[in-house]
Amino acid sequence: MKWGQVDLEELNMTTCLEDTTAAAVILGDYATLKFDFGQGTRYIFEHHRRIKILDKSAFNYGDVQLYLYGDDQISGLKAQTISRGSGQTFRLKGRDFYEEEVADEVKALKFTFPNLEEGAVIEYTYTITSDRIVQLRSWYYQHDIPVRWSELHIDIPVWFEYLFLTNGRSPDINEQERLTQNFRVVQYKTKQAGMSGTVKQASGTTTMSGEVTRYRLVMENVPALKEEAFITTMDDYRASLRFQLQAVRFPNQPVDQILSSWPDVSKRLLTSTSFGLQFEKKRNQKELLEALAPYLPEQGTPSEKALAAYYYLQDALEWDGSYWYNAEESVLECFDRKRGSSGELNLILMTVLKALDVECYPVLLSTRSHGKMLQLYPIVRQFNHMVTVARINDQLLILDLSDDERPAGVPRKASLNKVGWLVSETNPQWINIAPPGASTARMFQMSLSENGDLSYQLQTKSEGYHAVDIRDLVSGAEGEQALAKELQKHFPESQAEGMQVALPDNPVDAVKWGYTAQVPGAAQAFNDFIYFSPCILPYFEENPFQKAERSYPVDLAHPFDVRDVFIVEIPEGYVLEEMPESASFALPGKAGRFEFTPTETTGKVNLVYSLRLDKTHFEPEEYLALKQFLDLVIEKQGEQFVFRKKT
Repeated sequence: MKWGQVDLEELNMTTCLEDTTAAAVILGDYATLKFDFGQGTRYIFEHHRRIKILDKSAFNYGDVQLYLYGDDQISGLKAQTISRGSGQTFRLKGRDFYEEEVADEVKALKFTFPNLEEGAVIEYTYTITSDRIVQLRSWYYQHDIPVRWSELHIDIPVWFEYLFLTNGRSPDINEQERLTQNFRVVQYKTKQAGMSGTVKQASGTTTMSGEVTRYRLVMENVPALKEEAFITTMDDYRASLRFQLQAVRFPNQPVDQILSSWPDVSKRLLTSTSFGLQFEKKRNQKELLEALAPYLPEQGTPSEKALAAYYYLQDALEWDGSYWYNAEESVLECFDRKRGSSGELNLILMTVLKALDVECYPVLLSTRSHGKMLQLYPIVRQFNHMVTVARINDQLLILDLSDDERPAGVPRKASLNKVGWLVSETNPQWINIAPPGASTARMFQMSLSENGDLSYQLQTKSEGYHAVDIRDLVSGAEGEQALAKELQKHFPESQAEGMQVALPDNPVDAVKWGYTAQVPGAAQAFNDFIYFSPCILPYFEENPFQKAERSYPVDLAHPFDVRDVFIVEIPEGYVLEEMPESASFALPGKAGRFEFTPTETTGKVNLVYSLRLDKTHFEPEEYLALKQFLDLVIEKQGEQFVFRKKT
């Protein structure tokens, strides 16, 4: 693909034949990656991308950000818009590009294409030079718009051993050839630098010859990766290639083993000043324990003190919103500041537990939005979070400290990514992160007027993650009134009164809340009949799974169990004319169950509604059963009781 040379067919195309719904398509995505030893060991990444804009809804692809890490240098940056109608070219100039620092050691180079229009073609090219050779630039074949052609050329010198980590489908073309190349290498000499010792200075260059494996890796007609609900992150399923350096084998030098083994990684972490030495250091343990002593039961067992420490720190410390697994500063400084990353907060907790002689271990994991973990290869950078596993009252509990009110043993939802890696000097291992459940029980006591207005009293009991959600909700700006929002969303003219919320001091205990409400027109009154569906606040207003099929798994954070009991007084002067049929059905393999049981008693009708999902992960071939299950739930919860006026 040559710069500025766009085929007439591509310039005139109005629809992507491979995906007629696409608002844009990547016509070509080409990159080469080669190594350079002229100024130390670096790689040079050259990238050229060309995009066809088919609809104005895709104008956002004209806003580009290129990320630079550490000492990365960018050069040869060009960008231009090619008009469909006239073929006129609008090139960006130097002042159109600008840099922003978006994080520590991370900069974004930004630019926006001019003169965008439906049918335009945009393209840009650049070169990045980087010394970050342990993990090379990842290559993404798949994007949220279709890709006609994606091609990566990469030259790996014989001295470097890389893992090629493929995600999603494998390349359609995978060609390799061996060739010999000459590399210019800087030579250094040592020079005395006064009292400070010696320094190395470049003294010239030499040529080094070596074998190179050249890879050509191509994908053609890659479909758009479209966002799905109930998933960890779409990047877990995006077709891509990552590169991890395993070893360096220069001639006449010892092998530099970059990727070792999980036990070796564990030993390095436990002796790291930003990780293991934080909680093993006796001074840190002593000072933190002294600071917490007034808040711990004086005569309590180690387990009782550990739980008291967890809940005190949960209340005293503030999470800064960032995830990481080690500490930028010492745990003492973080504690004094009363604020830190997820890793810093949990390292403080680890230090206190060690001081209390409680058996505990750090566990590294990747949060749900950060992506799945590779258990085969000891790659530490795949982790972005740390939790603690501690033996409390002869049970191993996962403690995940933050500033929200979660019981011990209930990790934050972001941590529920199936597994974590337990760091131990003697027995490092992968462990399951089994999600606790969530349950809610509601009782509605309802009465209807002759014109269909509804009055009811609600009592609710929430446990597990549902209780955590309620605590988070009422801690917001709207306070307890936020609990009535769901009713007002369905019935804007409704009024909720007498809100009562019981938030126990112990987060383990259930949250209880309730109110009374009046809902005009909740039932349909027509001639001598009243039609009424009691399920006025359904857990699923509609089926979240609308597609006939799904390409990716359904991944729920945790199981749940909800149960509603409705007691409806039959309006005075009316009798029950018709009642929905009972129903009970289950997902295969006991993955979930729904029960719908209406009954009649003197002057009342009752309905018990019970829905539970015990399984959290459904493969694509299980999707249809899950969809049909929820279709039946939605259908049943809409069925009505019919009351007839007495004659």
